[in-house]
Amino acid sequence: MDVIVFPELTISGYTWDEKTLERGARFFEEVVRKKLLRLSREGQIVIVTGTPRIVLGKLRNSLVIFKKKRELLFYDKTHLFRGEKDVFEPGEYFLVFSHRGVIFGTLICYEIGFPEISRILTLKGSKVILSSFAFGKERGHTYDIATRARAVENGVFLVASSMCGKGFVEFVGRTRIVAPNGKVLRELETSEGVIFEDIDPDIVYHYRYDEEGDSHAYLKNYRAHMYSLQKGRL
Repeated sequence: MDVIVFPELTISGYTWDEKTLERGARFFEEVVRKKLLRLSREGQIVIVTGTPRIVLGKLRNSLVIFKKKRELLFYDKTHLFRGEKDVFEPGEYFLVFSHRGVIFGTLICYEIGFPEISRILTLKGSKVILSSFAFGKERGHTYDIATRARAVENGVFLVASSMCGKGFVEFVGRTRIVAPNGKVLRELETSEGVIFEDIDPDIVYHYRYDEEGDSHAYLKNYRAHMYSLQKGRL
């Protein structure tokens, strides 16, 4: 197993309570950081987990990527949901990284509803998008549609690690791995657990560029110049 992905704010649990988030950020720095880095090095794996962290005195909702090295990669959630805006500072950039010759993109929960993010990650070379969720069960239909749609639109594998059970809200669960044709390859229902799948990242080229069979070839026919903003017009 090369890449392991955990849900949004795994270290603290999903909440909008600042004190809990601050304690989670300290726990990450004092305990979790060293332990997961050691596991990443010893197992020769990439570990992606959600954590609160403090940057210049402000809380951020982050993914941290352990890549077997001492230097960690961080992605800070750029589009914040409801009460998150009252406790978190949004991030300013999107993150892709390379592992064993494959480029991965990252996003967090609510950002699945902004197709531009997944498209940017794809145009930056991502063949797999790693996403962490703490998605409410009452919006489960949105989670189902959006995770599959982002995979189809971009011809990418999408790994969605999704919190389950009851806590801040009742979470949707349904951790899943979605293929570039939108098929759900593996899925947990509402319980905790682990799913895994061996994938061939190079099959994304078929779904992006081949105009045959079950391919949609959206990227082959993508007219980038049509999407730039023009003065006075959207």
